[in-house]
Amino acid sequence: MARWAISLMFIGLSVTLSRADPAVYYKSPTALAVSHDGNWVYVANHTADSVSVIRTGSGQVETEIPVGRGPKGVVLSPDSEILYVALSRDHAVGIVNLAQRRLLRSIACGYEPWDLALSPDGRTLYTSNFISNDISVIDLQNPAARSRRIQVARAPSQVALSPDGNTLWINHFMAEQPATDPRQTTFVSQVDLNRGDVVHKHHSPGNMLLNTGLTLATEAGYVCSVHVRPNFNVTPTQLHQGWVHNNALTLIPIDSQREPVTVLLDHVNSGAANPHGVAMSQDGTTLLVGHRGTHELSVIDMDKLIALLDQSPPDVLAHASANLGFLWTSGDIIRRVPCGGLGPKGLAVCAQSGRIYVANYYSDTVTVLHPETCEVTQTIDLGGSPRMDQIRRGEFLFNDGTRCFQRWLSCTSCHPDARADSVNWDLLNDGMRNPKNAKSLILSWATPPSMSLGVRASMEVAVEKGFLFIQFVTLEERDLEAVRAYLRVAEPIPSPWHRLADGSPDLQAQRGEEVFRKAGCAECHPAPLYTDMRMYDVGTQSNRDFEQHNVFDTPTLIEMYRTGPFLHDGRAATLHEVLTVYNPEDRHGRTSHLTDAEIDDLVAFLMSL
Repeated sequence: MARWAISLMFIGLSVTLSRADPAVYYKSPTALAVSHDGNWVYVANHTADSVSVIRTGSGQVETEIPVGRGPKGVVLSPDSEILYVALSRDHAVGIVNLAQRRLLRSIACGYEPWDLALSPDGRTLYTSNFISNDISVIDLQNPAARSRRIQVARAPSQVALSPDGNTLWINHFMAEQPATDPRQTTFVSQVDLNRGDVVHKHHSPGNMLLNTGLTLATEAGYVCSVHVRPNFNVTPTQLHQGWVHNNALTLIPIDSQREPVTVLLDHVNSGAANPHGVAMSQDGTTLLVGHRGTHELSVIDMDKLIALLDQSPPDVLAHASANLGFLWTSGDIIRRVPCGGLGPKGLAVCAQSGRIYVANYYSDTVTVLHPETCEVTQTIDLGGSPRMDQIRRGEFLFNDGTRCFQRWLSCTSCHPDARADSVNWDLLNDGMRNPKNAKSLILSWATPPSMSLGVRASMEVAVEKGFLFIQFVTLEERDLEAVRAYLRVAEPIPSPWHRLADGSPDLQAQRGEEVFRKAGCAECHPAPLYTDMRMYDVGTQSNRDFEQHNVFDTPTLIEMYRTGPFLHDGRAATLHEVLTVYNPEDRHGRTSHLTDAEIDDLVAFLMSL
């Protein structure tokens, strides 16, 4: 049997798993764009580091263009001659000449660009940079110039630009408050591009989290954001009727004179797990929402939805975010249709024909839907491996909401990309009314036990119990082992912070490593895993923890640059708070005697891991 290995070289670990075919290869389409004449579709293949070029007349892939690492978002120039590609792992934008079918060059931007928007005149490009928490403003007329940055809130994901090019709307994926805040939420930012700063943060009447798809319903006068609505202030004793997670659409009035309204996409007994892509129909009357957890599209009649909003009293609108019947019992406002593939992520509508194109991540296909009936009329194979091996199947199951009771959520609802959602959850595995911050699952296989109190002996046990007690489903052993296989090879992403071009730490991080040892941090967080996998009482017990719960698992510090908030209950929003505000007795590192400069250096080192 052929062998395949992932080597985590920068921390000195490796794991080798069997694969039947050494040529297993997946495209993983995440986003697409349709040329203005409707003759071409361009698809970003996230794990193949390429863009597929589809001729719509034949429905065939004509060619595949290598573009760089981790393509995520795409946007076309006004003349459809240039394709701009967000290269999330290269921290750059790729510029593709479509006539020549080749990458011309890349332009550096912020850390981990997710999405792109292009000014109406095609001269200025905007990128949402997920890790550096900013927007890059790139002057395409002068590509040699350094891009300007606009600082925004945490984890900007998708963006939408107003037709006049003056306002940029930004979804934010994770919250920036401490997890102990019962009102913890994220929002949609509004940036005045003439001023170059955020002028408003638009909040939902309910909680928002994992904001992904974003589009303008210009005719209706709304910005449309799809997201998860986590019910983290209750103990997840059941799943029935959205007890744990809802999946929602928030409508933000463009004029900003009215309050946003949030409506639920879930049916009363059938969740719509993991809303992701969103698009408007050609005529602006229909909103389309992809659900990568249930492999469907929600089809929403915007005229009827706006009429319902206009006739509903303010108190009804204020509680619509908790009303599972609001859309479904008010006429033919919403329906769901199969998307024809697995894991729909990107949606695009052809301006000429109105046809709907869907990028299906796990089936390596693009499906074409009829503009009126939304029935699948064509399936275009992007050429990935025809079947899922164990690891790919494990990743699919991790993201699949159809196994979950009533399809409310998937593993990724709390562990996006196998990481953490920044939220405290009061799981029943350690009693009730003592919520703990969700932990990243990266390297969980190598750092047992699992959970803050170590109540699961290993990642392998935690996987089984997670499906059983959170999704209320029993998986076959082969499926459980597939999910475990996926987690064993889910690699940490090397930090871009305080790293030189060759990946080595910069001078501040080097000084910080000396402080790390000086303060005794390395005693419990030794390299290469930066955890000794033991339990300690470090003085962080709170009044929400049981009396006997005063020792906590020592977490790995790998990927600390993206895993906040910090400590077992997420009380610390920043690493500075961990080292100062919440360490008064020097029980997790002797930091009270450090100078401000040494604290800054120590934070730089932690951010570089």
